[in-house]
Amino acid sequence: MDGFDALVKKLSFEEAEAWAAVAIILRETGFGLETLLVKRAVVPGDPWSGDMAFPGGKKSSEDVTLRSTVHREVLEETGIDLNDAYLLGTMPTVFSALRSEMSVLPILYRWEGELKIKLNSELTKYVWVKLEDLSYSRRVEAVKGWRGSVFRIGDEVIWGLTYRILEKLIEFTRV
Repeated sequence: MDGFDALVKKLSFEEAEAWAAVAIILRETGFGLETLLVKRAVVPGDPWSGDMAFPGGKKSSEDVTLRSTVHREVLEETGIDLNDAYLLGTMPTVFSALRSEMSVLPILYRWEGELKIKLNSELTKYVWVKLEDLSYSRRVEAVKGWRGSVFRIGDEVIWGLTYRILEKLIEFTRV
């Protein structure tokens, strides 16, 4: 059983109500599962400014579903058309520790083949992160006045909501 098999057994196709949605785009390599993370641009007043995150965003009044939200946001931010990916399902909704009213639905996709990424001005970079590497990069650090568990990948710190989603993803992919 590979990482995808273990993962799919734990996912749902139920679309819970949430304030926003993010895409967890996964691909299989010879070294295991990788996921795409992006770095948000620095914007004054934005509490997530400069943070590593999954692509996605807030549901707008035009979005019929959170899946349409994530498709729109990911296309705008990265140029990735999620219609070309295989929908795996959803993970449980996650709530922000900074803003308790903000809930995020992680929607998982499997990507096969080459992926051309073109970031818009909301993002400054992207990285593919091996899930196995995250387990080895866990530590406690201070980030933006908060101290707790993070993943450190090179110069980047992954914390907060993204950290919690990744922790659950790692748990879900264990066989």
